[in-house]
Amino acid sequence: MIPVKKLSDLSKAEKSGLFFRFGDDFSKIMTDIVIPIVNDVKNHGNSAVINYTEKFDKFKIDSVLADKTEIEKGYSNTSKEVIIALEKAADNIREFHSKQIKNDFSYSRPDGSLLGVKYHAIDSAAVYVPGGKAAYPSSVLMGIIPAQIAGVSDITLISPPRNEGKIADPVYAACKILGITNIIKAGGAQGIAAAAFGTETVPKSEIIVGPGNVFVTAAKSYLFSLGVIQIDSLAGVSEVLVIADDSANPKWTAWDLLAQAEHEENAKSILITTSEKFANEVISFIKEDIDSGRGRNRIKLESIKNHALILLSDSIEEAINFSNRYAPEHLQIMVNNPNSYLEKIKNAGSVFLGSYSPVPIGDYFSGTNHILPVGGAARFSSGLSVDSFMRRMTFQNISEEGLRKSKDFVLSISEVEGFDDKHGGAVNIRFEN
Repeated sequence: MIPVKKLSDLSKAEKSGLFFRFGDDFSKIMTDIVIPIVNDVKNHGNSAVINYTEKFDKFKIDSVLADKTEIEKGYSNTSKEVIIALEKAADNIREFHSKQIKNDFSYSRPDGSLLGVKYHAIDSAAVYVPGGKAAYPSSVLMGIIPAQIAGVSDITLISPPRNEGKIADPVYAACKILGITNIIKAGGAQGIAAAAFGTETVPKSEIIVGPGNVFVTAAKSYLFSLGVIQIDSLAGVSEVLVIADDSANPKWTAWDLLAQAEHEENAKSILITTSEKFANEVISFIKEDIDSGRGRNRIKLESIKNHALILLSDSIEEAINFSNRYAPEHLQIMVNNPNSYLEKIKNAGSVFLGSYSPVPIGDYFSGTNHILPVGGAARFSSGLSVDSFMRRMTFQNISEEGLRKSKDFVLSISEVEGFDDKHGGAVNIRFEN
């Protein structure tokens, strides 16, 4: 069911496939489908959004934005237990992200020059929450709370409609808990374009964050390339890398791999362990679960059959070296004294240390963000945070003495770059007399 391979025996081609796995080229989708949709929404606003939503999602929406009645009804249709859980999760997310606030700073040099940094929130933001195969109220919390803490004044939610052209009730409930009333009932490229350009009723957003399908990713990428919006990162397939020794519980480990597999058919679940006996025990528990037919069984089966992998390593250090090159979205460490390895982990979206830190606690409740870089992007990017919604502005007030002392250095550099006439001249002219 799951291939078991020795980590040191992987071929160069196998390693390349693991390390460079972001996804297929979507340039044809962008050219043939996404760009025409984006341009149509830019030119025709709400009517284009409504038409594409009916075409792709098979629901007729009478308005692009949800009205207050829909939001209230969604909240009232959501069970009290779920409301309480979402409120408590929001508290944890707010607590964790509040620690990320950056402070302005300035300092003076002996010559009297003043330099510094000021932080400002981006004026408006949109958060994309998928809605095709499931409802994701947790993603509402993860996307919106950091924006609110940053101080974004205008926040819009984008999510595809489901039954009767409405968004899922728990998503409406999460929006009400957070006080969000701008809710676009359209997904895909048309929903992204509506937020990016604004329409007759939708306010324009300066940044759009959140994961989505290939059409969402292509639309975000295209609009970013035009300078219309900022984005967080390009979304891809959800993934987990579990590093475990024989002190871990094999059934728990099996369920952690299956938890990732139930996301989608292409989800990637990889285990690295120092024990072949442990690996075989994990496989037996996975097989038992698949054979039971429980839960999202078809999705789990496809994911495990086509994308799961177990690697045998000679040491935890070897496993971590692999992980740093693999740069997983989620990294789970279930070994003796897991905290001792934290300093060695360099590239991961989010790290889950110990047997009582399964990925779902971060997905839903602990407070860290679950909108994370995938496909190896953790080598060069980070998960969603308060910083994602902030702009950093530098400033300087150079004294006369400071500019005088800098003059000759500026002239030398501007001359070698070919800008000595006016770059160098703008400094030099201040001291001509």
